[in-house]
Amino acid sequence: MKLKQKYLCWGIGLLSVLCISAGFYWWKQQPIVLHIGLYAGSSWDVPTSQRSDALDRAIQKFEKSHPHVRVEYENGIPQSDYSDWLSEKIVSGKTPDVFMVSEQDLSLLAARGVLEKLNGYMDRKDQAAFYPVAFESGVYQGQTYALPYESNPILMCVNKDLLDKEGIAVPKEGWSLEEFYEICKKLTKDTNGDGQLDQFGSTEYTWKEALAANGGHLFQEGMLKLTAPEVKESLTFLQKLEDLNKNYKVSSKDFDQGKVAFYPMTLAQYRTYKPYPYHVSKYSNFTWTCIPMPAKSKTTKATLVTTTSFAMSARTSHSKLAWELMQVLTEDPDIQQTLFAQSQGISVMPQVVKSRSSKDLLQVDDFGTDSLNNKTLNRIMEQAVEYSPKNVSKEVLEKLDYLIGNALHDQDVENRLPQIQREMESSLQVGV
Repeated sequence: MKLKQKYLCWGIGLLSVLCISAGFYWWKQQPIVLHIGLYAGSSWDVPTSQRSDALDRAIQKFEKSHPHVRVEYENGIPQSDYSDWLSEKIVSGKTPDVFMVSEQDLSLLAARGVLEKLNGYMDRKDQAAFYPVAFESGVYQGQTYALPYESNPILMCVNKDLLDKEGIAVPKEGWSLEEFYEICKKLTKDTNGDGQLDQFGSTEYTWKEALAANGGHLFQEGMLKLTAPEVKESLTFLQKLEDLNKNYKVSSKDFDQGKVAFYPMTLAQYRTYKPYPYHVSKYSNFTWTCIPMPAKSKTTKATLVTTTSFAMSARTSHSKLAWELMQVLTEDPDIQQTLFAQSQGISVMPQVVKSRSSKDLLQVDDFGTDSLNNKTLNRIMEQAVEYSPKNVSKEVLEKLDYLIGNALHDQDVENRLPQIQREMESSLQVGV
């Protein structure tokens, strides 16, 4: 009887071991699942239907080289809802392993410990793969928290027909602020003799573009410097430019109607509306193109650029795999070439922008052989600066824009700047 019990115990033990072993083997065979967080459509508020093609191709490539890993993402999240969606995932402990992050959100997420520091994963070739301005978008307080995915520089769009009518050549790369002003001055006129201005030099040129053109920065050594000479010079130039219009508020609609020569536009906007069918419905009555922004000097970085990036969750259980997925998304030339072709912005990799495929792509986009080609785009990205300063919320920047706009409208910039400085310092202190 005791022998039977002994054998029974051995049998149960052996069965248990076999079951555990089988369960472990089954568990080992199950794929690891990585989750990506991203929104649907374009990052740049322009129409698109193909943005996910590059992502899906990247996932297929990654899964092929990692057969025991499956990558999943949630479809159809609108960009306007993405920050709230991501916040809910973070709070609930379900943060995606890898997720898209904007420049405005990166500082906040990094400061709160949501993002994994990437410096320990990187080597020199990782940083060297990107344009410096794109790479810097993922850096916070000296640490890298994200890798760039796609950038969108602001360019100066030009009504070529209007310039031709006035006998003015399209400005060349390296044109100055003074040249910009003089052309606008010559173009601004009453063409039909009714006593009202009906032709204008520029529209939508803001203090942000003017500040970049003068090599100025809102923040110096972490402190707001609205009273710095470069800020005053920029706003004075903008006031001088707007004075040409004699209180008429020139709008983008005026540009659409062929009445305005210059209009700052993002590359994404240009690439969206230039080809058929969009350009037919929007700008069908004149020939137009885009050129680099004017600047105080040829060495001034006058192009503002926005970049969207991918970051890694600090809570991921698969950090090595998440890093390798990020590399495929951001550093793989084939994936970046696909993104450049099917999205509207620009690749974050010089290798891709300078490629023959990109040259052919831009010609198909009808940029024109005498204006904006991939060589010019490459130089623009090499000399670009970030659009928004880090550590400053969207709300604070909107408030600053409002206050400066009022000062310009009242033609009282010189006197208002110290007051705006004090008010903005208070906003920064309370985190408005």
